[in-house]
Amino acid sequence: MIPVPLRLKNPNSIDDRQHFPRPDLIRLPAYSLNGQWVVVPDKKNRGKMLQWYSLTNVQKIVHQWYNIEEFESYPVIVPFPLESDLNNEFHKQSGITPENVIKHKRYWYFCSFSVEDIKSGLLHFGACDYNATVWLNGKLLGTHEGGYTPFSFFTHFEDVNYLAVLVEDSLSPSQVRGKQTFLNKPFMVWYTNITGIWQDVWVEKVGSSFINSVTCYRTGSSVRFVIGVQTRENIANDFRIELLIFASQVHGKKSALKTPVKTYRDIVMFDVFKKGEVVFEVPVSLFTAWSPQYPALHPVKIVLKKGTKEADCIYTYFGRRDIEIKNGSILLNKKNLYQRLLLNQGYYPEGLYRPADNSMYRADIETMKGMGFNGCRVHQKIEDPKFLYWADLLGFLVWEEMPSYYLPLQKNMKKLYAQFQDVIKRDCMHPSIITLVLYNESWGLYSMFFSKSVRDRLVALFEAVKQEFPGYLLIDNSGFHHVKSDVADIHHYLKRFEDIEEFYRRLVAGVREAPLWANFFSMIMGKENIQTPYLKGYADTQAPLVISELGGFGFGMYESEAKTLEESFQKHCGILAKFPQIQGFCYTQFTDTFQETNGVCTFDRKPKAKLLPIMQKALSKHIFW
Repeated sequence: MIPVPLRLKNPNSIDDRQHFPRPDLIRLPAYSLNGQWVVVPDKKNRGKMLQWYSLTNVQKIVHQWYNIEEFESYPVIVPFPLESDLNNEFHKQSGITPENVIKHKRYWYFCSFSVEDIKSGLLHFGACDYNATVWLNGKLLGTHEGGYTPFSFFTHFEDVNYLAVLVEDSLSPSQVRGKQTFLNKPFMVWYTNITGIWQDVWVEKVGSSFINSVTCYRTGSSVRFVIGVQTRENIANDFRIELLIFASQVHGKKSALKTPVKTYRDIVMFDVFKKGEVVFEVPVSLFTAWSPQYPALHPVKIVLKKGTKEADCIYTYFGRRDIEIKNGSILLNKKNLYQRLLLNQGYYPEGLYRPADNSMYRADIETMKGMGFNGCRVHQKIEDPKFLYWADLLGFLVWEEMPSYYLPLQKNMKKLYAQFQDVIKRDCMHPSIITLVLYNESWGLYSMFFSKSVRDRLVALFEAVKQEFPGYLLIDNSGFHHVKSDVADIHHYLKRFEDIEEFYRRLVAGVREAPLWANFFSMIMGKENIQTPYLKGYADTQAPLVISELGGFGFGMYESEAKTLEESFQKHCGILAKFPQIQGFCYTQFTDTFQETNGVCTFDRKPKAKLLPIMQKALSKHIFW
């Protein structure tokens, strides 16, 4: 394959970054390795034993210097899941249908590439579902577990490089899998599987000393930037970090200032493992507030210097926004926030977990905004950074929800926590993300009904995330069965509008909990639509109320008195308007998604109804942004 150089017209501009894998974290020079690769199904689990990763074997496979008895290789387009329609050629040649991809469990990806101006650098993978083992030129670089988190390796490059990636996936309910089915086929509200590389693969040039992490923490009065550095040189050398913050910009508008408004500098102190860290505390007063109404972003440049020479450089950006709860009200930048959200499953017709064209990320957000919504709850998926980039630029609020596992084991909770830490660190620069969600509807937490230790572990997990990552609203278990949560968010799909109004009346009156066994039996009997927010003994009557799932018109599981989508939406908005104590809602859902035909848009993103006038009329008191 021929790597595509990634170019940045103006490093100090927030615009024109959409073609980068990480628009919020750019290093140059960089090359994309997206394109046609070769994939070999490992049906008999013999690839490792036969050393398919060896330089000789990878050369054979990439150049097709082999007999058909040795390998069965097929073309594949990276970075689209093996199940996607965009990999139809793989399906036709291999005879492996999208439904049967997961049955073979192991697939080897291969490609060759040349990056002549890069002798050493970082090989990045945006996301690969689920386990990945990576070799370059026959040498093992490392492994990674998790289908939603990025990983990278420092390595040296040859004139021609041969890359091998073993991907292992399964139907295991212990995997952090989200809405991917754990049965042999999609069912109810669970969809097709996602196997393989589904986010960008790219290479960046770095030398023997480089910046290996950039994390920011929103601590209230200041923003803490933590810059990690790694070196293979003598640590006695003079290494410094410079943090340059530029004036705020708004997408599409010219910025007059081309010099930083503030520069911070500090010396890097290394440990015995030749890893160092520099921390800058930047007062929030330096930053312009970001909001849906005025999505201001500050370009930020981070430079590693060795003496007077530049050893590494990263271009990022930062948006300041303050989200908090005060006296029971949700405030964004000290103003009341009424959230008008859509549930966004994040699936696409041709590419499944990613669109066929990156421009669809922007188009999706513009469609949702045009229909009157000011944000979305990304449901059971961690979105691509390019989607979050456009949310930042266009002023669109995001709930980031960790995908679920389904087997309620303590080791799985630890796995989820570790992966969620990586997610938040990746996405810490995005001001659009205001809410973090640990679990959804007790998926993977069913034992909490009869186990206090499980409930205690969930409380401990909530407190750990809250302490480590301040500056977000945090929800423990979205929908119901809360034990500790910043927001009392509730899901329901009640059929009769009279019942909905009575349900809301009870909620605002403070009726927010039920006995453990009442909740348990209600769920297993299929009556989760009437769950109360909190388990018995855990109710917080001061937490703000948000109806974070409702509607769902058009899907057989969610019956409704309404005859049309417009009627359903109008009735829901009319009832919500009667209860100012409810501070927002999330309508199910953005698009039809496979068997869930309850979107306000079709799967190909065509709106089914004009919802903005309905919201403007019914919720006029709540339209702040």
